[in-house]
Amino acid sequence: MLIIKLTETKETLDDIERICRHLSEHKDLVKLMTPEESRDISYILRPTFNTNHNEDQKRVHWEKLLNEFTVTDKKGNELRFFRDQPTEALYFGNQQGFDTLESMSTH
Repeated sequence: MLIIKLTETKETLDDIERICRHLSEHKDLVKLMTPEESRDISYILRPTFNTNHNEDQKRVHWEKLLNEFTVTDKKGNELRFFRDQPTEALYFGNQQGFDTLESMSTH
């Protein structure tokens, strides 16, 4: 069971960039990424001089990562992003961890 809380509420652009930077710094994770996932992260981390920092385009790439990025651990458990609906907090982990978290918050 694994679950890591990444944000308290809906993620900001700073949160998105922090999470992507963290993912890109772990060579073991980078090896498991598809070329498209790597391109999405690269786009999100690309510096820009635009006043809005290309936020709309970065969020499009981010939504793809949220929906498609998965990693399988040594035990065969799929790790992915999860969203807590009431708070919109973002988590990363496996289904068992998220289910346990949800069951604790409803009691």
